[in-house]
Amino acid sequence: MSITQMIQSAPNAHLAAQHILERTDWTQLKNCGLTDDCIAEFVTYRAAILVIRKQSDLLSKRPSEFTWPDLPDEVWK
Repeated sequence: MSITQMIQSAPNAHLAAQHILERTDWTQLKNCGLTDDCIAEFVTYRAAILVIRKQSDLLSKRPSEFTWPDLPDEVWK
């Protein structure tokens, strides 16, 4: 399932954010194989997801009520 599909199918924004963070955890590993610039893009992406995740009304809102950042492209070394 793609990130976009996860966002659209999640029952609330909290679950959508949690799934995205879980799916992108690997991008933060030192030996993940991505370029340093790509890893930095994922750091920024994940930080934006964390901002959404900290919203007080996260559990009561549908994911479509938030503006989600674009997933970075994977660029391999």
